[in-house]
Amino acid sequence: MASVYSHWLLRALLFTGLGMMAGVYFGDELTTATISAKRAAVNSVVSATDLDTRAAVILEYPELLAAIRSKGTVAEGESHPAISQNIFSRDSAEAIKAVHEIASVEEVEDGMWFVRLGPSNSIVFETTEGLVLVDSGVGPAGPALVDALKSISDQPLHTVIYTHAHVDHAYGTWALLAEGWDPQVIAHKNLPRRVQRYIRLGGSIAGYMSQPAQQLPQSEGEFVWPTKLFADELVLEIGGETLVLRHHLGETDDQFYIWVPGRSALLAADYYQDRIPNVGNGKRVTRYVEEWAVALREMADLKPEILLPSHGPAIRGSETIRGDLIVLAEALDYINDYTIDALNSGLRKDQVFEGAHLPPHLAGDPRLQQGYVSIKDVSKMIIKRYTGWWDEIPSHWSPAPWETQAAAIVELAGGVASIDALARRVLDSDIALASHLADWAFFAAPDDPLAQQLVMDVYSRRILRPDSYTQESVAYLDFMAQVKQRQLAAQDLTE
Repeated sequence: MASVYSHWLLRALLFTGLGMMAGVYFGDELTTATISAKRAAVNSVVSATDLDTRAAVILEYPELLAAIRSKGTVAEGESHPAISQNIFSRDSAEAIKAVHEIASVEEVEDGMWFVRLGPSNSIVFETTEGLVLVDSGVGPAGPALVDALKSISDQPLHTVIYTHAHVDHAYGTWALLAEGWDPQVIAHKNLPRRVQRYIRLGGSIAGYMSQPAQQLPQSEGEFVWPTKLFADELVLEIGGETLVLRHHLGETDDQFYIWVPGRSALLAADYYQDRIPNVGNGKRVTRYVEEWAVALREMADLKPEILLPSHGPAIRGSETIRGDLIVLAEALDYINDYTIDALNSGLRKDQVFEGAHLPPHLAGDPRLQQGYVSIKDVSKMIIKRYTGWWDEIPSHWSPAPWETQAAAIVELAGGVASIDALARRVLDSDIALASHLADWAFFAAPDDPLAQQLVMDVYSRRILRPDSYTQESVAYLDFMAQVKQRQLAAQDLTE
């Protein structure tokens, strides 16, 4: 999915003020006593509310929220905690209401509209045969989408097109059918396999996306399936509008863009964002870097006058659009070629991605900002695609359990206190090493308060660094939430 902010992150906005008050009250330089007092104050708030542990971390470390938000996401736009914690839901009244409050309709040109449903866009065409809708948003967006379509035209809904099966593109369609419309639904032939994977791996995917597992599709009956599938290209002639659907591997294996020659308009799906896109996400299945670049160059050669991305505003002017598409294609090609060359040179995999970079003429381009993921993350995704799971460290082929390794390291160091002391010495000079030390301490002694606090201090510091990007920062915050859960449990036992 083109990521929306996780529900806990947005929900924490409600409690940021309390966290800031705690920080002001106790001051910036916290002694052991004041740290304990601050944590006790936070824990008392958590115990008195239904605040989850991720939001509890934000309450204790309110500066983390601004830090993560400042890094940007692949899907810029408005959202709401009720939406972000229920992105698959059809029956969350709070989420449905929130989408209604956020949704807006923007006429791009005569007969063509953006329907903004928070951080993602649906695109609508009015034809003489009825409305054509491209993408239907998240699950709770369905009712707002119905209202938006009614405000655009009295015509019925003729066609729904899924550019791919991510949740912010294909899960609001249920409400269109509930309204009594019976559109044809068009998608790529790989979409069914992708949705079936969501059903099969719902618990895993829910964990990575911070969603209630029960809201992911539990059966095939919980998704509005395509009525027509295609492979490489499909040309639709609907009510005087021609839409050319062209598939290329990219963010998913079922994604395609749409070319509307009569309008010189390009619907870019998730192939284009105004930064390094979601192409190196360590929580997701393979992204296809090389083919993604091919799609971008092919789209540039169409010389569109209007670019309609699935996230963000419309872009106008053929030269501007061509430049935007080509510079991203060049960056992806460069990272792909570098990574393959480095693998062929015999470098160990960690040495390959550590050396990943952009050349000088691309490195400073504002359209290639690292925010959601990093250049190194993209290289890791390429390595994942073309090689096996072994990282070429001999002992990692059949390793000892991680907890066993951690316990041995902590014992050799002389205990958790020694690990803690070293981690704090290198916290400013080598945050990556400090993170390893914190991991070893915690996994060796997960109930040791010193190990728990080391995790909280190291990873809160790491999130605040400008070179920790959105996806890794979210992973660090999730780890802090696991530790916070243990801290809360320990407090409950002593009360």
